[in-house]
Amino acid sequence: MSWDTKTEACGSRGKLAFEFMEREQPYTRKTLSDKASVLVSQFPELSQFRSCDLSPSSWISVAWYPIYRIPVGPTLKDLEASFLTLHPLSTQPGSYSGSEFSSKNADGVNGTLALSSKIRLPVIGLASYKLKGSIISPCDPQERKKENDLFEAANKWLTNLRAHLPDYQFFLRRH
Repeated sequence: MSWDTKTEACGSRGKLAFEFMEREQPYTRKTLSDKASVLVSQFPELSQFRSCDLSPSSWISVAWYPIYRIPVGPTLKDLEASFLTLHPLSTQPGSYSGSEFSSKNADGVNGTLALSSKIRLPVIGLASYKLKGSIISPCDPQERKKENDLFEAANKWLTNLRAHLPDYQFFLRRH
């Protein structure tokens, strides 16, 4: 898919342009930034998309597995928990991330407004494995309900999109 990004309006809707589901084992995976670079080199048309061009159902999941601990110490048992988060990618009005889009940083230097390329990606789904207590606030029992709601939201999101996400299947079997 290609088009002139300078003249075409945002919000074009169409068919699925790209899908990637990681199948490598967690400990043999490339970092997220390295994987993104590899995918863009293999599929250069990906670099032409803008966030506003993406469908509101566009998303990314990030698997958070403990690979090593910093600092090294006797707390290895505390680092068994793993997480899977789902995030929307679209910045179209009405999408999950549209209200979270942030293009400026108010912490400017010398009173000036510094431009930032940071975009907040809200969590629309969460799954955990070997979690004891709450990831959000270990002392607040209400947070466990929020986490369960996010787990159910992840299930609903993936079911509605008919997405078979291997990491989510791993977490689902152990939930």
